[in-house]
Amino acid sequence: MAAETPTNNFIAIPNLQSVNVSGIGEILSSPLSLFQSSCGASMSPLGQLQDKVSSLDLSLTIPNYPEFRALGYPVGTNAFSGKYKLVLPDLLVSVEMAVGLSISIAIGAILAAILYHFALSPGQKSTGRTLLIGSIVCFISIIPYLLFDFLGTQNTAVRFSMMAPFVLYLFRTLEAAYGFVPKGADESFRLYCIYFTSPAEILFEQRATRRDMILSTIGVMKCAAVIATLCTILSPSGYTPFGAISAGEFYEPIRVKNYFNPQHLGNCFAMAYFFQSGLAVGNSAAGNLVQLVTGYKVLNTMKNPMLEATSPSDFWGRRWNVLVHVVLKRGVYKPVRTYASALIASLAVFVASGLFHEWMVHAVFLYNRQSEGVVLGSNTAFFVWNFVVIACERMLVTTKVVQSLNEVLPRFVVTVMIIMSSLPFAHWFGGPYLNGNFFSDYETFVPMIRKI
Repeated sequence: MAAETPTNNFIAIPNLQSVNVSGIGEILSSPLSLFQSSCGASMSPLGQLQDKVSSLDLSLTIPNYPEFRALGYPVGTNAFSGKYKLVLPDLLVSVEMAVGLSISIAIGAILAAILYHFALSPGQKSTGRTLLIGSIVCFISIIPYLLFDFLGTQNTAVRFSMMAPFVLYLFRTLEAAYGFVPKGADESFRLYCIYFTSPAEILFEQRATRRDMILSTIGVMKCAAVIATLCTILSPSGYTPFGAISAGEFYEPIRVKNYFNPQHLGNCFAMAYFFQSGLAVGNSAAGNLVQLVTGYKVLNTMKNPMLEATSPSDFWGRRWNVLVHVVLKRGVYKPVRTYASALIASLAVFVASGLFHEWMVHAVFLYNRQSEGVVLGSNTAFFVWNFVVIACERMLVTTKVVQSLNEVLPRFVVTVMIIMSSLPFAHWFGGPYLNGNFFSDYETFVPMIRKI
C-alpha cells in the first residue's frame, strides 16, 4: 500500500451567507475548526510558518553513476541517482495533537481527583465505591469518541496519541479499585495526580539525577533518528518492503506456506520493528518530559525486544512496552490472581490486552472514518496466540532439552527462535494499522527523506 500524502485536518469556515442549515451543522461539529477560524489572526503565524517550512528547498541531487560493488555486493547503475528532499513535520498537525493531549491530561487530572478523594478513601462504602468505579470505567471508555468529535480530527496518528492516556487511565482506575496503587503514588493528592496523568511509569523512590536527564535526552534523539530512518526506508514501499503479500486474516484457514513465506516474514519483521521504534520514541520523549517536570526517575519502557529477547516471558514482561505491562499487572493480573491461578491470571492479561487494542482500533480507524480492510478481532487473536506461547514456555522451560539449548545456542539464535514463535502471526496485529493508513499519518510528525 503506497503511502498517502498527508492532508491538513483543520477545516476553514465558509461564508455563512451561502451555507444552509445542514452546512451549519457540519461546521458546528468541529469546534477546533471554529476556534481556528475565529482566531485566525493568532493562528495565521503558525500557518505562515508551515508554508515557509514547506517551501524550503532542502533537496539534494545524486548524479548518475556506473555499477559498483559495496561490501562485496553489486550496486546497479544509477540505482540511487535522482533528486531527494528532506520533508519536515507538519506543524499544524503537531499542534492538533498537542491540543488533544492537553485535553486528555486535563480530563485525567479530574479523574485522579475523584478517585483520590472518593475511591481511595478507606471509609467509602463498598456499594457506592463500586458504582463510582464502574461509572469512571464507562466514562473512560466513551470519552475518546467524544473527544474525536469535539476536535474533528481524522489523522490516525493523532487519534492514537490522544487515546494512549485513556488506556493508562482505565487500568490505573482498576488498580485503584482493587488496592494495587504503586507505593508512593497515593501519599498525597499532588503525587497521585502526577502519577495518574503521567504518560510514563514514575519511580517515586528515585530522584532523577543530571546524568539521568542527559542519558534520557540522548535516548530520545537516538529513537527519533531510528524512526526517521525507518520512515525514509519503508515509506516508498507502503511499509511492505518485500512486496504486498497476504497470509490471510485470523478467521481464515492457516496455510503454513503463506505464514512462513519469507516475504511475509520480512514484512512482519519490518512492521514489528517500526512499532517498537515508534513506541520507543513516544515513551522516551514522554518519560524525558516527566523527569524534567517532576524530578522523579521514570522506567525505561522499551528495551529492544526484537533483537535481544531471551524468552517469550522476557519479551512481553521485561522488554516490550513495559509501561503497559506494569499497569496490566496491577490492574488485571494481581486482582485475578487473588481468586485464580497464575495461568488464568496470565490469560486474563492477554485477553485484556487484546480487548483494549480492539478498542483502540475501533476508535482510531473505524469511528467516523472510511477504513477499508480494517478488521476487528485480529488484535485479540494475536494476543491470545501469544498467551499460548507463554503457556508452552512455562511447561517446557524446566525440561532438560530447553535448558540445554539455552546453554548451547548463541543468544541471537535464541532471540530469532523467540521472535519466530509470533512473527508469522504479526499481521494479525499490524494489519489494521497498515490498512488504516496509520503509517502515512505518522509520517506527518517525522522528518524524513523522499525521492522526488
